[in-house]
Amino acid sequence: MSHTFEFTDRMARMPQSGIREIFDAAQAYNDLADLSIGEPDFATPEPVATAVADAIGDGTSGYTQTVGRADLRGAIAEKLANTNDIQADPVTEVMVTPGAMGALFAATQVLADSGDEVLLPDPYWSNYHGHIANTGADLVTVPTSAADDFVPRPEAIAERITDGTVGLILNTPNNPTGAVVPPSTLREIGDLLVEHDVWAILDETYEDLVYDGATHHSLASDDEFFERSITVHSFSKSYAMTGWRIGYATGPEDVIERMRVLQEHTVSCASEPAQVAAMAALDHPGVASRIHDAFASRRELILNRLTDIAGVDPGTPRGAFYVFADVSALTDDTSEFTKQLLSEGVAAVPGSVFGEAGEGFLRFSYANDQTVIRQAMDRFERAVETQ
Repeated sequence: MSHTFEFTDRMARMPQSGIREIFDAAQAYNDLADLSIGEPDFATPEPVATAVADAIGDGTSGYTQTVGRADLRGAIAEKLANTNDIQADPVTEVMVTPGAMGALFAATQVLADSGDEVLLPDPYWSNYHGHIANTGADLVTVPTSAADDFVPRPEAIAERITDGTVGLILNTPNNPTGAVVPPSTLREIGDLLVEHDVWAILDETYEDLVYDGATHHSLASDDEFFERSITVHSFSKSYAMTGWRIGYATGPEDVIERMRVLQEHTVSCASEPAQVAAMAALDHPGVASRIHDAFASRRELILNRLTDIAGVDPGTPRGAFYVFADVSALTDDTSEFTKQLLSEGVAAVPGSVFGEAGEGFLRFSYANDQTVIRQAMDRFERAVETQ
């Protein structure tokens, strides 16, 4: 006997990630140059792996405090002070989470409620949509443009603030566009949020990956902005530690406390071996520098190749490890175009999965080695020439 069941409204509003749809579809192809997924191809750095192996051998594999081990939070607070100029109390204003994803989930849950509005520059990483939907709040997009290198304009944000606006999610360096918000623009946005009593959720996952003289600036380095923001960081991209699922958040004590309670009732705490891995990573900042330099070389390669392909404009991405290439001269349906590319042996992500402003673009990840990038570009170029 079958039973009918109506799922919750939250789940009905929550889309599947378009990135994962491409990733899943790509599994059907044996010979594929895959530039779809944003995952560094490097193995976990040796100092990190060794530290974790030693710790597990000593029996380090239990529960920790919900907010994370005290020694790790102390190391994070020191890193924040030295690198981000953020002054955070490691006891009350720092929280270790299961990846940046865990921090973003908790942050949206404690700040947004059903009927509220959360602003999000478009194009945007598709998982933000799911996080907002899960709160019952409404996503309000702020369009950006290639003409501005996809940097959100403060006046465009101001136009969309209403009495129901509770927060803005700002990702810099940005996935999918590679945009890096300049410090002066970031401060303008911060002043605007303070003026309208709007919170900022600042996703700085790609903070170490900036190029061409761009600089990453943490808005929460200003005490006034710190009191109105939750800043999210991750070890996944800078240290090639995606599978460790370890990140952290910092913010005012009352907000971190609410996030702590939520985490207590969902995942309890981040994995202790992963926390040991994070401490080892912070002890070896040179690892992040070497990974950055490898990505810089890959970025130069893919930009040069895309620039030479007629009808393609790769723009000037200054951060992360993505090229958000304008292919509007080649197609008016990037989703269908992506399917054609799969049949040609190359995987990219259609810009349409990142919001309305993404239509006409393809996201290429250069988090893969140069051999794969060259192969992908060869196949992409042939596909463009023959269509």
